[in-house]
Formats: sequence, structure tokens, C-alpha cells
Amino acid sequence: MSIILLVSVTVIACNMEKVIVEKESESVTTEKKNGRAVVIDPGHGGADPGKVGTNGAKEKNVNLSIGKVLKEVLEKQGFDVVMTRTEDTVLGNSSKFSKIGDLNARCDIINAVYAKNSDSIMVSLHQNSFAQESVHGAQSFYYQRSENSKRLSESIQEELNKGINTEKAKKAKPNDSYYMLINSKCPGVIVECGFLSNHTEANQLLDEDYQKKLAEILCRGIQNYFGIE
Repeated sequence: MSIILLVSVTVIACNMEKVIVEKESESVTTEKKNGRAVVIDPGHGGADPGKVGTNGAKEKNVNLSIGKVLKEVLEKQGFDVVMTRTEDTVLGNSSKFSKIGDLNARCDIINAVYAKNSDSIMVSLHQNSFAQESVHGAQSFYYQRSENSKRLSESIQEELNKGINTEKAKKAKPNDSYYMLINSKCPGVIVECGFLSNHTEANQLLDEDYQKKLAEILCRGIQNYFGIE
């Protein structure tokens, strides 16, 4: 009887050791870093609500929700991720709201990450609006004097067209006036994830499953830019 009990305990111990090893291996795989960094910038915040959707949704909240989901998705793929804000707040040191102060604080965060890791990019999340409710879709904008920003924008736009703009593809659009793009030292894009002026899309942008889908699309575009399969 004692021999049988000893054998049973030994078998259980061996199996437990195997489970522990497998879990440790799985953990290492999940947390393996790829050496690249992404700064996620959820636009607006605090006293700056951004656009307001047909359903009452505030752009600042939609941007932050998508940003948090994107952070999780990117980290699972090995990216180091920094967010310019994680709460409904304005950035900067002034006690009164200052748009330029907020933008400068965001750029300071972005440029500090880039100073530590030259394999860094910036993705600023926003929502669009237009007078005609029928207009919808997602679009990426880049600083036209930066070839790497253009390449990043086109990579992301290609995935947005596959997953979001299935009815009509959009092109990555150059810009020479967006403060964030001009003053960010690393390659960066502004992604208008959808139109809050379109009732259907405004509701989709509040849906957790849709936000996850959008985050995965953006992640694929970022991976393609870096040549990560």
C-alpha cells in the first residue's frame, strides 16, 4: 500500500512540475519584448472634450477607451507601450486649460520615449466629424515631410481599408500643419478612427468588440511597418 502511495505522489509531483514549466514557458512567450516602442496619444481630455457624437459620446472618452485596448493588444505582441494620458485629464502644468500647453506636454512624453529608443513611433487617436451624416470610415494622417511617417500611415491605412473601409478605401493623407505631427521627433500618425457624426459608426465606436477589432487592425499596421510577422 505504501509503495502504491509513493508512486502516486511521485506521478502527481512530476505532472505538477510539467504544468509549472509549461506555464513559465507560456509566460515568457507572452512577455517577450520585440525592442520597439509605441506611444499612444488619446486626443483631447478633461476640459477639452473634442467632438460630440450624434449619440452624445464625447471624443475624449472614445479616444481613451480605444487607447487602453490598443495598449493591451500591442503589449501582447511584445511592444513597449506608453500612453500620454490614462485618465480624463488635460496635460501640462497650467492650472487653467491651455491647448498649446497640453500639446507640448504630449510631445514631451513622445520625444522622451524616442530619446531612449529610436525604434519608437507615435499613434494619436481621434474621431472625425462631418456635416453630412452619411460620411464614415477611418483614415490615417501623417507629416508630409517625414518619409517614415508616410510609410507608417500607409501601412496602417492599408489595414484600415481591409477591416473598416470595406465599402470604399481611403488613402493615407499628408498634412503639414498638425502640431503633434510637426513636433514629435519620431515617426507618427494621427488616426481618425471613425465619424461621430455618423450615427451607426458613433455607436460602433462605443462597442467593446468593435474597439478590440480596431485595436487589432492598428496593431497589424504597426507590425507591418516594423516588418514584424
